[in-house]
Amino acid sequence: MSDPMMWIFAVLIVLAMGGVAMLAAGYGEPMTPTYDDRPDALVPAHRPVGAGDLRKVRFSLALRGYRMAEVDALLARLASEMEGRSPHAELAAAPDPAGVVHVPRVRETAEEWAAAHPAGEDILDFSPESVDQVESFLDQWSRRPDRADAEDNDDVWAAGAYVGEILVRAVPGAVWVHHPDFEPLPVVEMPSGRFENPIGKAMNRYEGDESDSIAFYLEAALAAEQRA
Repeated sequence: MSDPMMWIFAVLIVLAMGGVAMLAAGYGEPMTPTYDDRPDALVPAHRPVGAGDLRKVRFSLALRGYRMAEVDALLARLASEMEGRSPHAELAAAPDPAGVVHVPRVRETAEEWAAAHPAGEDILDFSPESVDQVESFLDQWSRRPDRADAEDNDDVWAAGAYVGEILVRAVPGAVWVHHPDFEPLPVVEMPSGRFENPIGKAMNRYEGDESDSIAFYLEAALAAEQRA
C-alpha cells in the first residue's frame, strides 16, 4: 500500500475514534433510546406466584444464556411441587375438641384462583351473582375431550372453593372445616350447624348433568340459613 493511502486510512481512523469519543461524552446526536422488546414473563407482581403462573413463564433469548430444556424442566418441576402442596395438601390444621378440623387454606385457594382466572376479579368478585360464571366454567371444562377426573382437576376443586367462599362471606359465622362425614373434602359449617359441601357440588356439576344447578344450590343454602 502506498504512503498516501496509509495516511488517508490513518486520518479516517482518527476521525472515527474522535466521533465515538464525542458521542460518549454527550456531544452530537444521541443514540436512539432503547426499549424493552423482551416478552412478558407473565409472573404476577400483586399476588403469590402459583403453579399455573410458572407453566406460562416465557424468557427472552440471549447469546449467552441457559439451556432452554433445563430451564423448562426446572419450571415444570417447581409447578408440579406447588400443585402437590395446593390445593389438596395444604389443608392440614389441628382439630378442635369436637373433632372438626378448621381449614385456613381454602380461602386463599379461592382468592388465588379468582385472581388468576382470565375472567378477572371484576366478574369473580365473590358475589352470589358470580356463581353463574362458575357454572359456565365447569360446563366448558366438562366438555373437553381430554378432561381429567374431577378429583384430579385443581380448577374444579378451586371453583368449588370459590362457591363455598361465597357462602362464608355472605353468612356471618360460616367457616371452612374438615368433617369426618365429608372427607377428604373441606366443607362449610353454617351457624345453624348444617354443613354445606360446595366443592363436592362443583365436582358433581363437572362430572354430571348440567341441570344440576350450582346457582340454585347456593340460593337454597342461603335461604335455609335465613330460616334457621
